[in-house]
Amino acid sequence: MDTRRLIVFRAVAQRLSFTDAALSLHLSQSAVSQQIAALERELGGVALLERSRRHVALTAEGAALYQRLDAILGPIVEAERAVAAAHGLIAGDLWVAASLTVGSYMIPGALAALGARHPELRLHVELENSSQVIRSVLSGAADVGYIEDEAEHPGVTVSPLLEDELVVVASREHRFAALREVPPDQLAVESLILREPGSGTRGVAEAHLAAAGLDLGSLRLAAEIGGIEAIKTAVAAGLGVAIISRTTISNELSLGTLVARPLAGIQMRRRISVAGLATASLPAARALTELVVEMRPAGAHPA
Repeated sequence: MDTRRLIVFRAVAQRLSFTDAALSLHLSQSAVSQQIAALERELGGVALLERSRRHVALTAEGAALYQRLDAILGPIVEAERAVAAAHGLIAGDLWVAASLTVGSYMIPGALAALGARHPELRLHVELENSSQVIRSVLSGAADVGYIEDEAEHPGVTVSPLLEDELVVVASREHRFAALREVPPDQLAVESLILREPGSGTRGVAEAHLAAAGLDLGSLRLAAEIGGIEAIKTAVAAGLGVAIISRTTISNELSLGTLVARPLAGIQMRRRISVAGLATASLPAARALTELVVEMRPAGAHPA
């Protein structure tokens, strides 16, 4: 069976949409339809998909093929990647997993630069929290991961790349705006907004709060929010204060909608790390990592 036709079929089967599959593959919809028709002819004229004007569904034959695609395509993809790695080629697909903060604020420029330098490279990026990034690397769903963490993870090599600063963030009307730094006992009586469990930012923030002598169980938790943009909006609206990276609030600081203050007596630094399997390192992943350090945002420093 033609490998390209199988890849096109998988894209349609995953999305149950010719339009969405075409967009993901950077093909026209008619080209996708032609590839599916050719695959059906190659398989003896069986119908793999039921098509109507409103929906696409797998036939029994299509479902049977879809269930076996990983076993069919996996060795081919791995062989292609092994050849590329041996020759130092930066081409094909690079699957990247990044924490929400890193993916939103620290690697977009590096991704754009890598794509511009190597137009034959296809980038796939998933934004997850740090613990999910590690799982994606372990499972092989991601070739490289970027996390707000430096802890050891069995089976994964985690290397520090950058260091940045966490700060206490409040609305411009908050009483913290009049302070140069926030005493820990004053933070303890405020409503606190935290990232969701599993977030690298939250883990580092909790470690620093504990080091400042605060009892995490006694803090007034106003909300757990799974995204920096939503946290900033909630802080600006007065829901509470938060501890997030200074690199994520440069626009808000310029506009004066938020204020950032250090925690008194504690330097809240954190590491941004790259994660990958110890047995695999693609040239494209290495090139991206070099660009992440080279194009780091203001306020971040090499680890």
